[in-house]
Amino acid sequence: MEKIINLNNGWEILQDVHDTGEQLKLYEKMEPYTTVGSQISEWEPLQELKHLQLLYAKEPYFGRELRYFNQAPWWYRQVFQVKESGAKAAEIRFSNVDYYAKVWLNGVFLGEHEGYSAPFSFDVRDCIREGENLLVVKVSSPWDDKVELDEQEQRTNLVIRNMVKGTYEHSDTFIQRDVNPIGIYGKVEVILSKDGILTEDPEITYTFENGLADTDTAVSSALKGLTEGEEYELVYKIKEKESGICRAGETYSFKADSETMRIEKHFQMKNVNLWSTWDHGTPWMYTCEVALLKGKKLLSIKASDFAFRKTEIERTEEVTRFWINEKKFYVRGTSYFPDCYISAMTKERYFRDLLNIKAAGFNLIRVHVHTEQKEFYDLCDEMGLAVLQDSEYNWSHPSTDEWADRFTNIYRDNVKMLKNHPSIICWIIMNEPGCIDPDGKTRERFMEENPGPRLYREVTEMDPARPIIKGSFCETDPYSGDSHNYLGSLSGGEYREIYEQREKLNTEYGFDAPGCAENLKKVPSVYNRLRVLADQIPEIQEYQYKLIKYYTEHYRIQKYNRCSGYVQFMFIDLCPQSFYGIYDWWGVPKKGLEAILESNGQIGIFVEHRDVLKGIWAVNDSDKSYTGCTVEWTVMEGETVIEHHCEKCDMGPDSCIHVADFPEGYGKDKHWNVFLKLTDSEGNCIARNKYEDIQTLLPRVKGHPDRMSHEFGMRLYWA
Repeated sequence: MEKIINLNNGWEILQDVHDTGEQLKLYEKMEPYTTVGSQISEWEPLQELKHLQLLYAKEPYFGRELRYFNQAPWWYRQVFQVKESGAKAAEIRFSNVDYYAKVWLNGVFLGEHEGYSAPFSFDVRDCIREGENLLVVKVSSPWDDKVELDEQEQRTNLVIRNMVKGTYEHSDTFIQRDVNPIGIYGKVEVILSKDGILTEDPEITYTFENGLADTDTAVSSALKGLTEGEEYELVYKIKEKESGICRAGETYSFKADSETMRIEKHFQMKNVNLWSTWDHGTPWMYTCEVALLKGKKLLSIKASDFAFRKTEIERTEEVTRFWINEKKFYVRGTSYFPDCYISAMTKERYFRDLLNIKAAGFNLIRVHVHTEQKEFYDLCDEMGLAVLQDSEYNWSHPSTDEWADRFTNIYRDNVKMLKNHPSIICWIIMNEPGCIDPDGKTRERFMEENPGPRLYREVTEMDPARPIIKGSFCETDPYSGDSHNYLGSLSGGEYREIYEQREKLNTEYGFDAPGCAENLKKVPSVYNRLRVLADQIPEIQEYQYKLIKYYTEHYRIQKYNRCSGYVQFMFIDLCPQSFYGIYDWWGVPKKGLEAILESNGQIGIFVEHRDVLKGIWAVNDSDKSYTGCTVEWTVMEGETVIEHHCEKCDMGPDSCIHVADFPEGYGKDKHWNVFLKLTDSEGNCIARNKYEDIQTLLPRVKGHPDRMSHEFGMRLYWA
């Protein structure tokens, strides 16, 4: 059996302020540099593997002092013991290093890696030794300095991001200007074996047969450290994850024809259970387990969870629509970026957020311009929450072949890491490319020249069974098709101006409002900067509520005419002073959550209105038919009932129906309150809604979106 040495503890660290560590050969020196002249810092103990700002910054979410974390590289080192020598296979594996890494073992340069989200490893069989071993890692995540056409007044949008990570340089009151995560986090392990190992979890692909009833399931496994000419066995088991019942398996005997091999086996599986979102079925999961044996000796065992489901995207000039298991899938989504330091997240925090996301009626999450930890995707798989997975491409990046090569290599590792997760129904490979287009050619360059076509082609080859959105916010592009809409918010104007618009699939809309003042007081400098408008926070939250409610119901009423869904931006604030969420950073809801609870349920009842009250609509996103329903509505002016009426209706599965029109006279000159109730044929309430002062249009918050503090990365409104 392989032996695993955990290296998560026992690290020392220093910052190489002049970047002379390689010249001075820090990677082979055991004693500290304390002689006069070198100016090298001393090694100090590191308490845990986490982003360094979380460990060393007094305030990790804003402040100029954070820039020092990225102005020079950091060196990590650890001395570890190996009790046995003679391993035929030996690797060092890192789960996460943000962002550039160079690695040495016992003075031997192993190689380098770029990225932060995907694991990587090095073969160390020739340099690991019995007894004491010195592992040294140089880590950097530098700042960028180039801006498109040197348009410094638009630096936020036009800085040319040289790294493939969305967790920095997103400083439009989202990720603060000086935040650029850096460090080793997750796991570091040494894996040793004298007899051979499976080097990775099994990769599962499948094709459906007999409709969606049966599959031809392929399991691919990589092996290393085999003895050429020796006999081995691979034992396969494919089990239902919940029950543990084995649905397929066999023992495959083979003779090693080389030291490294990749073996693929196919299994014919009958009557498979399909994964689905929670609102359209059951998220059935399977586990594929592969064990490597030599004789009766177990050498290595790996396992992957996966599921069977079919995802497609239908795109025309009129439609951008997802299909899951050959049924239309109407998206009720929210964006998710819970912390700009991914290492701050735990399984418990993910679980809390996902329970709240599901309780709010969402069936999809857009992971916005970053990649979360494995625990997040595992929970989405198990809870039946679909995922739109962004890459880390955001706004402006180099458009050179060299950068496209780098991006492709990084993204290939991400796709490989995540592709077994059934919750991911689509890759988004670029977010808002050329969002600000200073010369009228930037977006075209990214989308049509480089890197867009290359990325689309490569990801299609890597994962042909999963749809791709080439450039989010490129609605007319035939390989994209989604829209972002911030009327009444970032784009100015009034939120009711969207009334005449017909979007095919919206993947961003929303408004940022501060959380409750009592929580903001926990970060005194943030609270003090906003203190002048502390009393107005409820008013700003009320505007967020009104805008989100109007947008969400606008998309529900337009179901399949043209709209196939929406994604609200965002679910939770990613730091104390970023306010896009309907929950604040501490997990306390804002009034915007009420809009979602009223408008985002699987079954909904809505008033269509703009200048007048126009009509009532009922929407059924479920697979169930509801016949003999009753829609009851009451219109009041103050405490006076102006109208009370009932109407019968039938709702087919996955449908949107017009119930009734309002009579003339319900204009903007009165303060109307409207209350709606939808009951099934047995009198059970299946949806309700309310509108207080429905025709009063709230003015856009003064100073939004033009006033912000770049020091805090925070919206100022009129403060």
